[in-house]
Amino acid sequence: MKTMILAALLGATASVAAQADTLTLATPMSGGTLHAGAVDMSVYWLPAADDTLEVVAYYTERGDDAAPRLLQMRLGADDRVVFGLPGQPGTAYSFQRNDGALHVTSAPVQSGLTN
Repeated sequence: MKTMILAALLGATASVAAQADTLTLATPMSGGTLHAGAVDMSVYWLPAADDTLEVVAYYTERGDDAAPRLLQMRLGADDRVVFGLPGQPGTAYSFQRNDGALHVTSAPVQSGLTN
């Protein structure tokens, strides 16, 4: 019985690990973190000129001694950008502005491309 419960818990953990990590920031200077694959990312935003949001994110590889890396972008109303990070295949990051909030998602992706 214990083996069956342990197997069920391990199966549940594996399926959760493959799901997207989502963050919604509704107010300026509010921040949060995403954890995807081997990367941890901290994100916040500030109001900027022309009704845009200045988005700031720092990311680093877990267990890596390298300095955190910086991402900055401006998003207008209903803007969305999706990209992957250098050296981190298998995860796509989406930054989207709508309804006055910033929505950030990390999700696993599969590609037939090889290096």
